[in-house]
Parts: sequence; structure tokens; C-alpha cells
Amino acid sequence: MTVKQDKQWRIDNANHLKGLRLQRRRYARWSETWDHDHCAACWAKFAEFEGPDIEHEGYATGDDYPKGACYEWVCMTCFDDLKNDMEWSADSK
Repeated sequence: MTVKQDKQWRIDNANHLKGLRLQRRRYARWSETWDHDHCAACWAKFAEFEGPDIEHEGYATGDDYPKGACYEWVCMTCFDDLKNDMEWSADSK
């Protein structure tokens, strides 16, 4: 798989977040009924609990996102790899 192919499927998955300002933060579940979330691009798992391959920090949507702050998450790797293609910028929270 070429680098372009590796990026394209993640771009397609996260296309609804294009152009957003995301906030780097520690993961906290959005709802009491949720125990985890996934990266909008690659589907890496975010959770408050410990386990193999669990992400605990990443980039989340802000208050200006229609569904609210921390509703969508992007892992650190995808943010770094895709920020130019996706026109993302980041705020520290």
C-alpha cells in the first residue's frame, strides 16, 4: 500500500471534520453511557480505562462543533499525518 493510499482511507473517514480547529486533550467520555470512542480517521480506540492499544490523549472537537465538545476524536498519529490535507488547526486545552 502506498503512503497516499494509506492516507486516503483515513481522509475519507474523517472528511466530515475537514477544516476544524481541534483541541488537544486527555480523553474523557462524552456521555455516561459511552465507555469509549474511536478516532474519526483510523478507528483507534480512546478510553479512560487501561488496555492494549487504548489511546488516552488526542484531538477533540470544540464547543463550536454541532454535536458539542469532545464528541469526535482524532488520534495523535492521524492528526500529525493528516493535518495539512484536512486543514486542521489545534488549540491546547
